[in-house]
Amino acid sequence: MLRTLSRRLLIREAMREDKRGIMTAAEAMKPLTDPAKENQRLRQHLALSYRLLEDMKLNEANCNHLTVTAPRRDGKGEIMLLVPGFVESGGGLDWSQVTASSLLGLHEDGSVVEGDGLPELSAASIHLGIRKENPGARVIMHTHTPYATALGCLEDPSILMVHQNSCRYLGRVAYDTGYQPAVAQEEGKRLARAMGNKSILMMCHHGTLIVADTVAVAFDDLYYLERACMTQLLAMGAAGRDALKLLPEDVQESTRATIIDNGSLEKYSNKHFYSLWNKYRQQSSNVFN
Repeated sequence: MLRTLSRRLLIREAMREDKRGIMTAAEAMKPLTDPAKENQRLRQHLALSYRLLEDMKLNEANCNHLTVTAPRRDGKGEIMLLVPGFVESGGGLDWSQVTASSLLGLHEDGSVVEGDGLPELSAASIHLGIRKENPGARVIMHTHTPYATALGCLEDPSILMVHQNSCRYLGRVAYDTGYQPAVAQEEGKRLARAMGNKSILMMCHHGTLIVADTVAVAFDDLYYLERACMTQLLAMGAAGRDALKLLPEDVQESTRATIIDNGSLEKYSNKHFYSLWNKYRQQSSNVFN
């Protein structure tokens, strides 16, 4: 009898969740063919990323930007989703308040075709410009996380292979030392050229740029990049740069391969991101609305 009652309670709970339209993690991982549904799925992923970076204090106020390429709700081509820089009631939108429905959809010319508000100039400039140079950049995350940004302000901003987190980025990082204010799409195109075929760009004197195929991988790369930079700077602060002990080159490569190759990057990125999805879903957070 108790078992039957427990089963009924679980079914009721599942029905309540389904009515709210919050997918399970297993469902959320799978792209959808219907444009409107896929648009909503990607909105939920991106909105959650904004919330998570706010929770982890890995944003700088609301001046950083995360974007994803998504189908338009009406199926007429693709748009770039991002948080509004300015809302109609005045000011911007704090990342703790971002929801799926609050995101803007931009046409490639920068005009707003979904949502209310206006994009921040630097967000539109960097992200649209990068996509014009690199149309395959599905997800782009640009932040000013403390340790990665600090490392980018050194004469030599190289990520050194001193820790297993560092090895995750072996051969995946480009460095741009030609800082310019991002106020036009040409700057986004320049950054894309500086990035080349890498997935990480250290934007020296500015921040970092992550490009990935999925929101989960971009988020995980951003998180562990900050951890790698933190470990390096703390070790340098403790004993100086010359005291750093690099891992042997064969260990660097084997560690990179273990983390990145044969589907491992996506598998463990999903493990991280969707554990947080599950947390917010259990809390019935409005981020998915």
